[in-house]
Amino acid sequence: MLDKETFKRTEGKLYGYFRDLKEMEALELECKDLQDQEESIQWDIKHSSEKEDAKEIKELKSELKYVNRKFRKNMSRIRQLKRNTALLKKVLTVPPLSEEIMQFITYKYKLNKGVGWIANEMYGGVRSTAYRWREDILEDIVKWEGVYGNS
Repeated sequence: MLDKETFKRTEGKLYGYFRDLKEMEALELECKDLQDQEESIQWDIKHSSEKEDAKEIKELKSELKYVNRKFRKNMSRIRQLKRNTALLKKVLTVPPLSEEIMQFITYKYKLNKGVGWIANEMYGGVRSTAYRWREDILEDIVKWEGVYGNS
C-alpha cells in the first residue's frame, strides 16, 4: 500500500502525463499549420516583382521570420514535453499492461472520470473494486518507475 504522499504524487504525474500528451498534439498540429504558412509565404515572395512590391516583400519576409520563430519555439516545447513524459511513457507501454488497466488509466487520468463513474462503467457499479484497482495500478506504476528510473 502506498503512503498518501506517494499516491498523490503518482496520480499527479499521470494527470500531467496526459495533459502533456494533449499539449504535444496541439503543438504538432500548429507546427503543421506553420509549415504550410511558411510555404505559402515563400511562394508569395518568389512570385512577387521586386521593383513593384518592395514594401510587400519586406512585410512577407518579416512574417516569414515570425512564422519560423514560432515554429522553432513550438518544436523546442515539444522536445521538452517528450523528455518530461519519457519515463511514464516507458512505464505505461513497455510492461504490457492489460486492456482493462489501460482502460482504467484512460478513463481516470486522461478523461478525468471519477472512480464512481469508472465503477459503473467497468465493474457493475462496485466502487470498492474500482478503488482497489486504482490502488493496485498506482503501486505498479511506482514499482516500474523505480525500475526504469534507475536505468
